[in-house]
Amino acid sequence: MAMSVAPGKIVTMSFDLCTADGEIVESSDISGPVSFMHGKGTMLPGVDKNLDGLGEGEEKTFELPPAEAFGTEEAAPEKRINIKEFPGAQAPPVGSSFEAGAPGGQTIVLKVKAVEGDEVVTKMMHPLTGKTLSMSVKIISVREPTAKEQEAGRAIVAPPPPPK
Repeated sequence: MAMSVAPGKIVTMSFDLCTADGEIVESSDISGPVSFMHGKGTMLPGVDKNLDGLGEGEEKTFELPPAEAFGTEEAAPEKRINIKEFPGAQAPPVGSSFEAGAPGGQTIVLKVKAVEGDEVVTKMMHPLTGKTLSMSVKIISVREPTAKEQEAGRAIVAPPPPPK
């Protein structure tokens, strides 16, 4: 009997993650299917609950409000930056946003909330913070974790062989 998605199971799925206006943010067509231990919070917060009970071969499309996707601006962490780090040592206007490189080649958005003395108070956000996303998934497989995976608390999958 085929298994259903449940906490602790190893799930492999293909997916498309899109903005509300249909722009693809991430797709397994590009990155390949993803495998993860369900219920461990490795996916966006709203994904786990939407996958519960799905079986192999099943497909589902669902919406992720900001709090279940990349979070809300209100909940974003603050970062204080010295004014000297800005061009011409001028504080950018309150309410303006700019992108900054983050570790791992990702981009974060810094939104200026206030200027206090020689510090600029910003909110550090993912570029998709505050956006409602839509996700379409297809469950490829659901299985019990191996002993190693149980110990690690995550899926351990061999990387695909390098292209020849």
